[in-house]
Amino acid sequence: MNILVGEISSYKAIVICKYIKKNYANINIISYDYKTQIKGLITKYTDKHFQIKKKDINSYIFELIKLIQEEKIDVYLPIHSDFIGIILQNKQAFGKTLSYLGDFESYQKLHNKNLIQEIVKDLDIVIPYKYETFKDAKLPFVAKPISGSSSKGVLYFFNENKRNKFFNYDFSNYIFQEYIQGTGCGYSVYAVNGEIKIGYGHLRLAEYPISGGSSVYRTSFYKEEMYIIAKKIFEKIPWTGFAMFEFKLTPKGELILIEVNPRIWGSINQGLQNGIDYFEPILKAKKKDIKENKQSKKINTYLSPQIYLSLLFYLIRGNIKPLILFLKNVRNNKADVSLFDDPTGWLSILLRKIL
Repeated sequence: MNILVGEISSYKAIVICKYIKKNYANINIISYDYKTQIKGLITKYTDKHFQIKKKDINSYIFELIKLIQEEKIDVYLPIHSDFIGIILQNKQAFGKTLSYLGDFESYQKLHNKNLIQEIVKDLDIVIPYKYETFKDAKLPFVAKPISGSSSKGVLYFFNENKRNKFFNYDFSNYIFQEYIQGTGCGYSVYAVNGEIKIGYGHLRLAEYPISGGSSVYRTSFYKEEMYIIAKKIFEKIPWTGFAMFEFKLTPKGELILIEVNPRIWGSINQGLQNGIDYFEPILKAKKKDIKENKQSKKINTYLSPQIYLSLLFYLIRGNIKPLILFLKNVRNNKADVSLFDDPTGWLSILLRKIL
């Protein structure tokens, strides 16, 4: 079986390649990337690599389709969140390689924050209050790109000084929500026609940036309400594919749904390291006979080197808890991509961030 994975300088892509290589037999992993900076610095967990030209989005899609045809790809795993939508819009051109994913319409309903807000409000699911305009929003509040992914472009407003600085900012493609105090957590799934085949919950222990950034340190966490909420949404939108339901866990223990990301998520390694195989329904391939003793303790995963910057900034802010948790669990902590295990892969992630 030939699997195409990219962009390979994404830590999510490297995590997935490593997992498949270590757990599945008779699989060739072909990788690609459009970033020329990482040329020659490719993870060791790929069998063949290609540099994709990206003059514009149409040429990018054409290059991918050509690569899939020439390399006889069976399954294509697109990782870069910015391109999932356009790839699904052209899904038919990718043939059977994307048969494990749903259609663009379902994807858009989950991905677009305005659309999902309207769908969810009638399902008895607690969500942040939505303000109509930037001027109407009451402090503290959050401004998010309607079709953004992860923490890209998200702005937090805790005082009038910050609001005044952005008074003339172009918020035409933003949604404004009340700020929810709490700890980030998520329920990550692979679903088929809205039926959850595999699910796993995690809790954020550290973020970078430390206020509303991406998850860089996580642990296992589950409340049945996570599954119930995901099931309700999938009954309305029968999505086939990956999805991460992002919540805030309030100090009172209440789960507030923040958003839904219908794609491969940043903390995917947390589930993989704790025995959750999201790819089994997709690959349906022979697994390797791994005779290692089964994991008895739960694993916490972290993103390197961002975790170290995160812990430093938490300390500067006077919050020592993340560092204590990291040191306390040092024997059960595993990096998404390790410098010592996969130095070229680790360096490609670093270059992707700084160049």
